[in-house]
Amino acid sequence: MTSSPSATERTLREYLDAVAAGSPAPGGGSVAAIAGALAATLGEMVANLTLGRAQYASVEDVLRPARDRLTALRTALTEAAVADERAYAAYRAAVALPRSSVVEQSARKVAMQQALFAATEVPLGVAEAAAEIAALLETVARAGNPHIRSDAALGALLADTALLGALLNVRANAAQMRDQDRASTYLDDADRLEEGGRESAARAFQIATEEVP
Repeated sequence: MTSSPSATERTLREYLDAVAAGSPAPGGGSVAAIAGALAATLGEMVANLTLGRAQYASVEDVLRPARDRLTALRTALTEAAVADERAYAAYRAAVALPRSSVVEQSARKVAMQQALFAATEVPLGVAEAAAEIAALLETVARAGNPHIRSDAALGALLADTALLGALLNVRANAAQMRDQDRASTYLDDADRLEEGGRESAARAFQIATEEVP
């Protein structure tokens, strides 16, 4: 029996068809990760259309490490899109465990909670990456070729979308946790990332949409 291809193995058309199909995965968590990866790619594009050009030599030392970090985050988020699908599958497997006896019911509840923790770590990581991408896009918008800053602006919007989309899952999962201390930690992390990440995305968008002198 062969498994379905993951987000990294599908063509764009196949991935969109899979999201649109009548199954819960890939779903919002995977899509949020892909949105973040797209945000990173736009930042990389602006950087790559700036680096190596004589008139922008003064910003190379700032822009090159930002570009390289965006590349790493793009890779991580592409992998996270796959991890999100797998985490959801693991949770559904826990839900499907037998529950005909008290012992089985107890084991099922434990398995569900453990799977829920794992399924929350993935979107939390996506949110962290999206917030960092938003901050890097500030750098790209400031230092990048001003004639293509609109692409950095779109990147900022996508980073914001990825952040909010991932945090929807973090908060939804936290609401189902029996461990209130752990749930509270996840919610605190979500609030922190939302505040900082959205501020960065807004600044990047503002910088990128300023009129070119």
